[in-house]
Amino acid sequence: MSAAAGQGAATGPREPLSGALGGPLSERLRVAVVYHVWPHYRQPVMRAMDASAAIAYDFYGSGEALDGVIHADTGAVSRFVRAPFRRLGSLLWQPGAVAAASDRRYQALILLADPHFVSTWVAALIAKARRRPVLFWGHGWLRHERGLKRLVRHACFALCDRFLVYGERGKRIGAREGFALERITVVSNSLDVARANAVIARIEAGTLRSVRPQSLFAVPEHPLLVCTARLTRACRFDLLIDAAALLAARGLPVNVLLVGEGPERAALERRAADLGVSAHFFGACYDEDVTGQLLYHSDVTVSPGKIGLTAMHSLMYGTPAITHGDFDTQMPEVEAIEQGVTGAFFRKDDAASLADAIARWLAQAPPREIVRAAARAAIARRWTPEHQARTIEQAVLEVARRG
Repeated sequence: MSAAAGQGAATGPREPLSGALGGPLSERLRVAVVYHVWPHYRQPVMRAMDASAAIAYDFYGSGEALDGVIHADTGAVSRFVRAPFRRLGSLLWQPGAVAAASDRRYQALILLADPHFVSTWVAALIAKARRRPVLFWGHGWLRHERGLKRLVRHACFALCDRFLVYGERGKRIGAREGFALERITVVSNSLDVARANAVIARIEAGTLRSVRPQSLFAVPEHPLLVCTARLTRACRFDLLIDAAALLAARGLPVNVLLVGEGPERAALERRAADLGVSAHFFGACYDEDVTGQLLYHSDVTVSPGKIGLTAMHSLMYGTPAITHGDFDTQMPEVEAIEQGVTGAFFRKDDAASLADAIARWLAQAPPREIVRAAARAAIARRWTPEHQARTIEQAVLEVARRG
């Protein structure tokens, strides 16, 4: 089934006389970046890459939402190429990836690193045959694997000249899997940090219409635990409800605020009611002025399942994050959390351990303003769109020179 049903023929890149902020297009390296879908939260890094003075990127993608995730604005960058794809069971085929690999205008190719994308294999092979550098961009190695899955992943990843991974742990695992360290570049991940900074400035100046999440609860003085994520089984918010019940039994009642929709909402609402947990289900919110305030004014984000970009969203607003410490089943963004400084970890799938971690944080954490400054500093050091764009640019120029 096509992910871009009803969409017309793919459109080519717009050809301005010069790039958005760089020099003339003809003087810059021309690079195709191929995603099946560019989620809306990728838009800041797309724009940061588009501002490069050294590289002119063409962004390939379907232009359509997928599985409830809104697509980035295709007009946010100078050159966007609509490239629909087709799902074949668990596999994916995107003709535009093959077309980009065959296009003589491009001096390098960046592909989303997913072995399920058959077109990625084909595009990488074509580019290599044409002696064009290939970079893969993705999680890379999250854990050590065995058997057929390891062999397939190894064969796929071997097709690239450089792997752009999100985390240092991924780089270490990749090296142990036999990839040379110089073939792996850590580019981290990011959300719209500039937007968050603007929201914070307005909160602190008192110029933003106030949204105080504590007012949603009968006893606003209780510590507020928040999470912004889809309410899915993988997020394990049942553990958060159970941990809140345990804390109440210990004489430490808390308020729980879940911002998001999802298939588990009804079950979680019943669980909270049955256990007498003070929980508010805010629903989905795409207004950053509101979501930012909900995070900024909360005491701690708690993400019992893998945390991913939720860590970025929380720390951008200076709010610490608690999640599980089984890094084999975590996402690379967990590296932004420093135990006792910007958050804490608990034993995976253990509600009592989560309750302990929350209680310790609330009792022993540094003053809120110190935590807020440390969290925002952690983001500024490494987890911004500008950092990502600079690191990607450097890696592309390195492999292009060698090529």
